[in-house]
Amino acid sequence: MTLQEFYAGINENCDEVLKRFGGSSAMLEKFLKKFLDDATYTQLAEAMSSGDRDAIFRAAHTMKGLAGNFDFKELQSLAAKIVEEYRANNDSAIPALFEKLKASYEGVTSALKAYFGL
Repeated sequence: MTLQEFYAGINENCDEVLKRFGGSSAMLEKFLKKFLDDATYTQLAEAMSSGDRDAIFRAAHTMKGLAGNFDFKELQSLAAKIVEEYRANNDSAIPALFEKLKASYEGVTSALKAYFGL
């Protein structure tokens, strides 16, 4: 599987993210692999479980930036919506958004594992 096929498989375009990584597929692959080890999603899930509003905000905000770096647009958008709802003090909307984010995250990580043969 190529990077282009991986990105097509998650309904995204590889070209823009490759530009962000200086056109280097090797560099992008290096950081995509690190995405699998990043603790941000786990921190968000734990914060959701404990109901820690501030930790939810921090982890969602971090996820928004992290997903944006890789052009994981659906994941980025869902994280951004959680941040927006936090800022609007609309806590009741956050659990449903988190469930959608969880599904998106699992889709991305599953595709990454397949890409790397893990």
